[in-house]
Amino acid sequence: MEPVEIAEDGVLLRPWQPEDAADVHRACQDPDIQRWTTVPRPYRPVDAQRFVAEIAPAAWTAGTGAPFAVCDAITGTLLGSCGLVSIDRGTGEVGYWTAPWARRRGVAVRATRAVARWAFDAVPLRRLIWQAELGNHASRLVALRAGFRIDGRLRLADPAPGGRPEGWIGSLSPDEIPAPGEVGPAGPGT
Repeated sequence: MEPVEIAEDGVLLRPWQPEDAADVHRACQDPDIQRWTTVPRPYRPVDAQRFVAEIAPAAWTAGTGAPFAVCDAITGTLLGSCGLVSIDRGTGEVGYWTAPWARRRGVAVRATRAVARWAFDAVPLRRLIWQAELGNHASRLVALRAGFRIDGRLRLADPAPGGRPEGWIGSLSPDEIPAPGEVGPAGPGT
């Protein structure tokens, strides 16, 4: 699969670049990112370099994922990460994190909606899923505002180190994505 750029609703989603490593490293020092995601702990500069230069490009090449850097559409400042962490038989799984300096601005919601629209149109996928560990209310709220329906609970195959083995699961169909600026099922706000 060829990497693409998506510009929508004030965010630019683009493939990761080697020069993003320092910002990725800085963001992944955040206790919430380390708590709720499966990034290595401790997260070292070499982990960030490997992610942007090897792991992310390999996912695009193999067609197993579509990881995007989420940037401010005007300044280019890195705001977070969003993309398809897996693609298999018409279904993709979305994953995201927001850098501490970009939180409470709706970045993850806008990026997730943009990725969903692209995935349903261009990949094309028939369904997106979202998973998060029980208790990760911020991720759940993003998923709801992006249009996902929380379908239930499941035992996580790969919980965060030290995390709970149970999680929530949600799904999204192509006709369920709120348009840019519209309110999702969780209501208004960021």
